[in-house]
Formats: sequence, structure tokens, C-alpha cells
Amino acid sequence: MHLPDAPETGPSPYRWPVTIAVAIVAPPLALAAWIWLSGTQRASYFRSWWVRAGITTIVIGALPLLAVILWSALGLLADPNPNPVGLGLLFVFAGAAGCVLVLVGILREALRKSATD
Repeated sequence: MHLPDAPETGPSPYRWPVTIAVAIVAPPLALAAWIWLSGTQRASYFRSWWVRAGITTIVIGALPLLAVILWSALGLLADPNPNPVGLGLLFVFAGAAGCVLVLVGILREALRKSATD
């Protein structure tokens, strides 16, 4: 059974103002806002290897810190108040690297789309 294609929708008119507002408050989330408000172009962003690699890098960088926080909250660590500075730094640097990868993916998709139009 073939499902009908979704109607073509362009980017939201709020994409620029929301992205700028989020960039002021939380810059890494501005990339997510840009992708989320891109209409049917969102699927092409998620097909991009660069965007998927960036999201994966952010998630992998956050998991160890989140695990220590969870284990501490559940009382599974010997130290009830751990100081995971190294894991926090891992999260910061992985987040920065992931944001760069996502930004490269967004720019490459924009260039590809402008070349085909």
C-alpha cells in the first residue's frame, strides 16, 4: 500500500526570529530550532550525514555525565555527592564539536538546495 506524499510546506515564517532569539539565550539550541522550523526540508537535514554525526556526538558526550547524575541520585555510587568535572568537560567539548558538525550539515544542505533550484 502506497501512502500519499505529504504536501510540500516551506519553512516557517518564524524560523529566523525564533532562531535568533534562541541563539541569544542558548546558542546550541538555535541549530535545533532552525531544523525544526524548516518544514518539509527538515527531512533532508536529518538525511545529512553531518547532522546525524553531530547529534550522535552530542548524545554520546552527554551520556556519561547523565549516567553519573542518575547513579548518584539512585544511591548507586559510594560518594553521594560526586564531582564529575571530567565528564562535564567531555560534555562541553562534545557538545561544541557536535554543534559544529550540525552547522556544517545545515550549510551543506542549504548549498545543495540552492544548487538544485
